[in-house]
Amino acid sequence: MVETQALTGVRVIDAATMVAGPLGASILADFGADVIKVEPIAGDESRTFGPGRDGMSGVYCGVNRNKRAIALDLRADSGREVFHELCAGADVLIENMLPGVRERFGLTAEDLTKRHPHLICLNVSGYGESGPLAGRPAMDPVAQALTGMMQATGETDGRGVKAGPPVADSSAGYLVAVAALVAILARQRTGAGQSGSISLVGSLFHLQTPWLGQYLLADYVQTRSGNASNFYAPYNAYRTRDGGAVHVVAFNDRHFARLARAAGAERLLDDERFADAAARLAHRDELDAELAPWFAGRDRDDVVALLGEQDIICAPVLAYDEAVAHPQIRALDLVVDIAHDTLGALRVPGVPITLSATPGRVERPPTSLGEHTAELLKELGHDDEDIERLLAARVVR
Repeated sequence: MVETQALTGVRVIDAATMVAGPLGASILADFGADVIKVEPIAGDESRTFGPGRDGMSGVYCGVNRNKRAIALDLRADSGREVFHELCAGADVLIENMLPGVRERFGLTAEDLTKRHPHLICLNVSGYGESGPLAGRPAMDPVAQALTGMMQATGETDGRGVKAGPPVADSSAGYLVAVAALVAILARQRTGAGQSGSISLVGSLFHLQTPWLGQYLLADYVQTRSGNASNFYAPYNAYRTRDGGAVHVVAFNDRHFARLARAAGAERLLDDERFADAAARLAHRDELDAELAPWFAGRDRDDVVALLGEQDIICAPVLAYDEAVAHPQIRALDLVVDIAHDTLGALRVPGVPITLSATPGRVERPPTSLGEHTAELLKELGHDDEDIERLLAARVVR
């Protein structure tokens, strides 16, 4: 067991809701930051989104590990004062309030840095803090639509579709963690905090830099290609006998030769239509038609095993139930078993970064609403009588 983690001694106030901000805070918590989740009295809205059990949604569970929680009414003067007490002892604040809310509560970046010069204030928004759409609410699919991702995703002959998981939210979460770490490092040199902004649109736009690079350099607009590629063939998900599918990539002559031999289709190596990468791409539909029967005559896992023995790049197309149980996912500790006081045994996402000296780890399960309110108030110097007063006034929960 590691005695000290990389971010031990760093305190983060996670006053954000939904996915992006809380995910960024969780990443910091994975590496030792003391993250305090500040929720409204009614709780983070994501607690009620989608499937869950015993009052906790899977969405909330997925992005809120390793934290302590306090429920606080920022509409009340005494609630905002408690919030400032938390900020006074914190290094980083992460929030996603709309501009009007921040102004009404006196919690703009200017207000906060004036009162807490050491504080790093990070705002997470849909569109950022400048431009014609700044200040407007947004959610993940809107960012996918605006940044070109939706138009570039889908079947060749179909319309653009959004990616399944909330990729804008998730990419913004990772950049929240990056921004916090950069600002902490800068403060070590200057002694001063600063404010910053991370947007869903900016994060998702930047996530597409390989394809954006094609357009910015060569005016090439990536078109929808389904599971295929506009640059290589064979590159596709082939259906198997048992109803599954295997995605295969053979992007050069060497890989294509391996695949053809593994599939018992050496004849394709002498076919002028498939003589080189350019020819294979030009005739990719014909090539897929030649290969498809071999896949269709075998079960998915047998295909993966056979192609894997030949070092052919491939993977089974898995749903979440199979992905979570896959030995490679388990070997990387990407799913972690942890106990919750009221929900019992839980599985939560693990830490995707591996460091030899200061690894991250999951130590706390997703919090119940207001789980650590009394504990945190006592740390701030409130006595039992004052805590009871705040509870009775519904300033805290």
